[in-house]
Amino acid sequence: MSPRKLLATALACALPACGPNHGQPFKQAMAEAERAENAGRFGDAAQRYDAAAAKAQMPRDAEHAQYLSAMMEKRAGDDAQAEAKLRAIAQNPSKTAPTEAAEFQLAEIAMARGDGRDGVAAMDRFFKAHPTSGLARPALMRVLRDRDEHGDSKAALAYVRELRVTLNDSDLGETLAYEEAKRMSALGDTKGARDAYVAMVTRWPYPGGKLFDDALFHASELDETLGDYAAAIAHLQQMLRERETTTILGSYQRPQYTPALMRIAHLYRDRVHDRARAREAFHRVYAEFTTSLLRDDALFEEATLFRDDHDNASACARLATLVHDFPDSRYVACATDACPGVSRPASSKAPARCPAYVTRAAARESSDGGTE
Repeated sequence: MSPRKLLATALACALPACGPNHGQPFKQAMAEAERAENAGRFGDAAQRYDAAAAKAQMPRDAEHAQYLSAMMEKRAGDDAQAEAKLRAIAQNPSKTAPTEAAEFQLAEIAMARGDGRDGVAAMDRFFKAHPTSGLARPALMRVLRDRDEHGDSKAALAYVRELRVTLNDSDLGETLAYEEAKRMSALGDTKGARDAYVAMVTRWPYPGGKLFDDALFHASELDETLGDYAAAIAHLQQMLRERETTTILGSYQRPQYTPALMRIAHLYRDRVHDRARAREAFHRVYAEFTTSLLRDDALFEEATLFRDDHDNASACARLATLVHDFPDSRYVACATDACPGVSRPASSKAPARCPAYVTRAAARESSDGGTE
């Protein structure tokens, strides 16, 4: 994460709605510093940010400029000067966003320099002291990654559980619960991990739960491992029920929505052997998720199910829609091979032949299929 993004993260939601009067001299000095930074003159930029700090009318502006000056020293290769400036900022008793960013950077510098234990300890202290900071989660994840790489898996799980005792009601609580479930799964506690993911979505429900979708998706995967296919589908449906629509933007799409519906289709087809519901789910991907890159895949999967159930008319109708709506899809040649009545669009940039891997995959699915 860049220095400017780090500071922006720390500042998130901290600024008032109406912009303060920064003063023209400060704004001009900041503009000069930014030009030097963009030109790659980092030493010059550091001096100009120092000059901007001296002209600031508000302490927050001065700290912001001082932090950016320290980052320019770092980019110029003067780590000693960078650390000196960061320590001066971090010692500010006001504990503003720049002081938090400075503390985080000092810990990161220690880790990068090879002072691994000191750096990890500093990161640990940081997120415990500032659990509401926008930088708390990155700090936590650095410590967890170090624990996973250099420690025992069971000890790492115990560490997460120890943190949950004091931080479960903080902004880090949901992340810690997710990390606990993930480590339980890795250690082979499949049912315990599934239950932990499900407990997460109860404790941090939609829309506030940032990991609501991921928890339900992983719970579904573990349900399948446990052989509980009905629960695997139900947990994905629970996620999709929260999908909001809007007449202006279409939907508030979360990344797991389309994979969840595709997974429902595969579960119905491969585990429950309810081919009608599998076709319905595949068609919903095409019809409802209008910005998804998986829409042509879903149509082809649906058509394959129709074909294997000897309903060639429906199969070719779906393939005709695929070719019309997605003329450059990898499935175009597959569609025209399967259905002589479906013509390749003149402007199509799709492969001239049906890819062999598509044919092999369709053959595998057909060998597992059958009529309803």
